[in-house]
Formats: sequence, C-alpha cells, structure tokens
Amino acid sequence: MPTAPRALLLLIPLLTMVACASTGDGGTPPQDRPTPSTTAPTPSVTPTPSPEPSSPPAPAATASRARPPLSATEPPTMRPPVVKPSPPSDLRQTDLVSGTVTRGGTGPCYGLVAEDGTEYALHGPDAGELRAGSVVTLRITIARARINCGPGLPMSIVSQ
Repeated sequence: MPTAPRALLLLIPLLTMVACASTGDGGTPPQDRPTPSTTAPTPSVTPTPSPEPSSPPAPAATASRARPPLSATEPPTMRPPVVKPSPPSDLRQTDLVSGTVTRGGTGPCYGLVAEDGTEYALHGPDAGELRAGSVVTLRITIARARINCGPGLPMSIVSQ
C-alpha cells in the first residue's frame, strides 16, 4: 500500500484536533456550542425591581377565579303582580238577618231581635208594614241617617 494514503489517514485526526483547539471549545460538537446571540454581553443597565404587592389580591378577584362564569342567557323580565281590584268603597255592605219583629207598624222605625239574640233598631221608610211578633228575613246595612229608632243596634233596611 502506498505511503501517501497512510499519511493522509493520520493527518485527518490531527487536523480535527487542531480545528477544535483553535475555537477554544475543547472539541465540543457544533450543535452543542452556544450561539453568538446567547453569548452576547448583557447591558450594563440594571433593571428596576418591580414593586412588591402591599396587600393580597382583592377577595373578588380570587373568588371570581373559583366561581364558574355567569350564564350568557338573559334573565326573564318580571311582570308586576296581578292584583284583583278592590270593590268600590262607596258600596254599602249588606247582611241578611232573620228574626222576630218586636216593634212593628207602617214605619219608618222598627225593632227586631235576630236569631242570635242581637237587638236591632231598624229604619226603613220603604219597608211597608211589619207586624210585631212576625218572623222575617231582611237585608240590612249600616245606618246612614242619624235617626233614633229606639233601643238596639242602629241599622237601615235595604229595599229592593
């Protein structure tokens, strides 16, 4: 075998060692060597430290992280409650009362003792004749006129 190729085989490792020694990396492969951008000198200006928070974050900020997000659906619109109209206050409240006539006649004043024992002093100019001792059922209301018809609770007879 010729001597030249043998010398060339010895020369290749020697050249590799010389090339590595001239770069100063001690034989580090090129893919592992640092790039020039990472070995650039850092600026001489020192960064200003960021201020430390003086208090912990607001409770709303931490609570909002724990809660799920609100729905995107709009809530229903509430309507005002439906209230039945009250009856007119000028209507007269009437009651049916059954009892015995104690003071009768052609009117306008009468006496009545109801089945429950309540005594009424009734005024009814249009009631007609009521005989004492008869049992009747009358529609009565609170007396509007101040007429004294004797002893008992003053009421008025409602004529139809």
